[in-house]
Amino acid sequence: MKIFAHRGFSHKYPEMTRIAYQAAIDVGADGFECDVRLTKDKKVICFHDGNTMRITGSYGLVSKMSAQELIDKASAITLEELLMLAIEAKKDLLIETKHPVVSGGAIEKAVIDLINHYREAIERSGIEVVIISFSYLALRRAKTRGIKTAKVVRYGLGALISRSKDIALNIKTLRRYPFLFRVIRAERIYVWTVNSKDDLKWLKNREIYGVITDRPKRARRIISGRKFGHE
Repeated sequence: MKIFAHRGFSHKYPEMTRIAYQAAIDVGADGFECDVRLTKDKKVICFHDGNTMRITGSYGLVSKMSAQELIDKASAITLEELLMLAIEAKKDLLIETKHPVVSGGAIEKAVIDLINHYREAIERSGIEVVIISFSYLALRRAKTRGIKTAKVVRYGLGALISRSKDIALNIKTLRRYPFLFRVIRAERIYVWTVNSKDDLKWLKNREIYGVITDRPKRARRIISGRKFGHE
């Protein structure tokens, strides 16, 4: 079972910043997860919300700001920088494209172009780069360009009817409907966002490909028994 740091080691450090992802490396995460949006200058930035209020305390639309503004005001990291870090550290990368957004399918195109630009380096490092999304259209755009994908599913019915080979399910859904483990047809199951000790222990011996967690240090300790200091 792989451990993916949700927005980096975001329980302890500011989400989707270089320090959060570096900390995830230090505590033994197998990979990173990030959300991406397009900036005013058409750069791909790692940012969850459509605006900056929650992160900076002041309001600004991500789509109306430049990448440099977001780096300066929110310590944001670009997808290119994160991808280079993942390649260097040999960490898998899950990239969630947000929808609906004003940029529409342009976000997938930008992400795919970036992946293809670094494809040789990605292959040499042996890592997997996967686009994940709630949007079937987003995943279709990625699949047609030869990019690995996983469908993010919020509810149990979505898991049952999904024809995606790989899916990402909410831990709350699985705790409520554990029979889904027996009936889901997906080849790979990712589970998000798994933070509590109880949930991590519950998943430990199940056929899960990866857990997505804000607390990669805790997850590593529980799942593999490896310790990295205090949580």
